[in-house]
Amino acid sequence: MNRPPENFKRIPADQLRSYAAACLKASGLLAEHADQLAQLLTNSELRGVRSHGIRTIGGYCPTLKSGRVNPRPNLKVIRETDTHVFIDGDGGLGYAPTMLATEKAIEKAKAKGVAVGAACHLGHYGSAGHYVHRAMEEGCFAFSVQGAYPQYYPSNQDKRAANYGNPPLCFGLPGLAGPPLVLDGATCILADYQRGHEIEAIEALIPAAFFKSMGYTGIATALGGVFVGQGQEEARAVAERWPGARLGSLVWVMDLGLFAPATQVRAGIDALISHVREEMIPLKGYDEATLPGTMEYRKTQEYVQEGIPMGIEDLERLKKTGEELGVAAPWA
Repeated sequence: MNRPPENFKRIPADQLRSYAAACLKASGLLAEHADQLAQLLTNSELRGVRSHGIRTIGGYCPTLKSGRVNPRPNLKVIRETDTHVFIDGDGGLGYAPTMLATEKAIEKAKAKGVAVGAACHLGHYGSAGHYVHRAMEEGCFAFSVQGAYPQYYPSNQDKRAANYGNPPLCFGLPGLAGPPLVLDGATCILADYQRGHEIEAIEALIPAAFFKSMGYTGIATALGGVFVGQGQEEARAVAERWPGARLGSLVWVMDLGLFAPATQVRAGIDALISHVREEMIPLKGYDEATLPGTMEYRKTQEYVQEGIPMGIEDLERLKKTGEELGVAAPWA
């Protein structure tokens, strides 16, 4: 899914961002939230995370127009201290409330060393990496996760334990002169689109991997779900009013200099990444051993200069979304 498309056209990031924002606004989303979401989706494209990029407006726009999530949520602070903040997302998409929690947690972590932000009554918040990258920009380490309560994932409708959920999570630490170390993914051993024969064929060969992914899924689901209030009656009432808003989110932020000097930590990340690249034997079929975060870093540098390679089929679907909303695609 996140490999560069074979048939593509390079589109400037600004065009994608402005087009996504226009489509989201035409779907009723608050202008401020639309601009923010369009930027975050463009950031995903720049990192090569196509699965959570501009293509997702094809789902978000009808979700907003149909009333599955609140297009004009009133975000509120439920509770706040020097080291934590809790946001009510009011049935809207998860991006704006989780980013608000992230910004507040960053400020608190800089003052106190550690802070936690959470949000409840949300829809999808996209890639967990959005919130971790924002914290890294401010010289922090961060972890983010989204979950639900009661646990629900479409991929688990067949009740197979090997298919148990796939909530998003991300850890990230910035480097000094090179790429960051960013584990941005989900908890299942295989992606959602790989369900079926692929997962059944290896289930008996490596059961330990599935037991691990089940454990990760359970912890992630709990942290992003019941831990942040999704088990309360109010959360169920919100989900009845806005059926697409049955999720919560969590972001944990630490100042990078909490234990050792921040510059030393950043330099250590550079050394760790360099050691893997220079000393380790690559996986079969690959030319280089890399840690997660390096490929996204390289793609961002390339795509900012040369444009984002958008699949031809993706562009056609995006164009159709715009036509239904009265928004013209600039690349057409």
